[in-house]
Amino acid sequence: MEEMSANIPRLYTAIAEMMSCWIFFVICKRKLSAGKILLLTGGVGLVELAYTRAGTLLSSWFWPIHMLFLFSMMFVYMYCVVERPALTVYYYTMKSFIMAEFVAAFEWQIAYFYKWNEILSGEIRIFIAVLFYTVCFAGLLVVEKIWIRDSIFRTVSVQEGLIATAIVIGVFLLSNIGFFTLNTPFSGQSLSDLFNIRTIVDFLGLVILYAFQSRIAEIDMKMDLATMDRCLREQYEKYRNYQDSIDLINMKYHDLRHQMEDLKEQISSEEQTLLIDNIESELKEYSPYIQTGNKVLDALLDSRQTICRKRNIIITAVADGGLLEFMNVADICTVFGNALDNAVESVTMIEDAEKRLIHLEVTEQKQFVIILVENSCRQGIVFENGIPKSPRKDKKNHGFGTRSIRQVVQKYGGSAIFDAEDGWFTLKILLPCKKSCRKK
Repeated sequence: MEEMSANIPRLYTAIAEMMSCWIFFVICKRKLSAGKILLLTGGVGLVELAYTRAGTLLSSWFWPIHMLFLFSMMFVYMYCVVERPALTVYYYTMKSFIMAEFVAAFEWQIAYFYKWNEILSGEIRIFIAVLFYTVCFAGLLVVEKIWIRDSIFRTVSVQEGLIATAIVIGVFLLSNIGFFTLNTPFSGQSLSDLFNIRTIVDFLGLVILYAFQSRIAEIDMKMDLATMDRCLREQYEKYRNYQDSIDLINMKYHDLRHQMEDLKEQISSEEQTLLIDNIESELKEYSPYIQTGNKVLDALLDSRQTICRKRNIIITAVADGGLLEFMNVADICTVFGNALDNAVESVTMIEDAEKRLIHLEVTEQKQFVIILVENSCRQGIVFENGIPKSPRKDKKNHGFGTRSIRQVVQKYGGSAIFDAEDGWFTLKILLPCKKSCRKK
């Protein structure tokens, strides 16, 4: 057994473990600059090199402890660079660990078959190993980008972390048990058998992790679609309820205005006239806010006007609602309802009431309908995948408004751009202008 353990490529495995971490350095947002990452890589490399050399003096039974230390080093290395929660980084580390185990085992099996250690010098041998790793990890990087898509930005749950841990531990034990004892169904009788078993099991472990992540992503997608569908229905119901109310208010407003005019003609007292003027001025606050030419947009603006008045928010609009005729009612509610709700929520956080400003525009330019929603905001808005992160602690139940906006915009073949600069948050939407939306 000691002879077998002496052939375990500890140094190459350590190199593979570091390189596997770089896959997530490329994909994920990083905490450190390139220079600092390079310095950190050098420090971690020296520590792993020293520990790996010391590990060759230990019995094979200490190998799991040795690998646990290297895994811990990978986690610290990854956590210092990747800007994600600790549990998510832990999941990425486990995935990197299995990647490294597979690539190192695959390379070592080829090297053992062709007897590279016997015919090549140490420096050339290491160079070939690193070159082989680079090609393999570049391929895994492409697979990772295609496979996970937006799921890289999600937060891993405790349950998912535990399941992934069980998978990684099982794979590691099955792929390496032959180095400890030959008396198991998973052990081989020669080094060639052991390397075959290790490579195949590590490959299957990597496939299982991808299948597990794919299933989780599928479940998440269904949940997200259900949540966004609920948001769509909520915005539409808000519009319908408010539209019924505003129709009644408008009717009462016009009736009262005519009654006031009749009263003014019948009285002569200056005090009574002044009193009626005051009542009229108060009634004007409940008059329709703006006539855009689109009843749905008018209702949405009127409903937010009431909220803005209570919160000392100034909202202005320059909108040609006729340009939105090609959009159905539910989609208009989703885009403008969520955009205005987010703007109101954002400016409400500003302590200075004079800086609580919201502006909306709907215009046509070069055969595009341009929707612009701007609002003053506090500094420090964080974007993830081009979408602003929700400031609320309950991330799972919030942030779907902006995603719903993007989904509706993509439905019409347009694009939605979120930006924050100089104390202003901007949502700019470009929609191809249909024939029915052009001004006549």
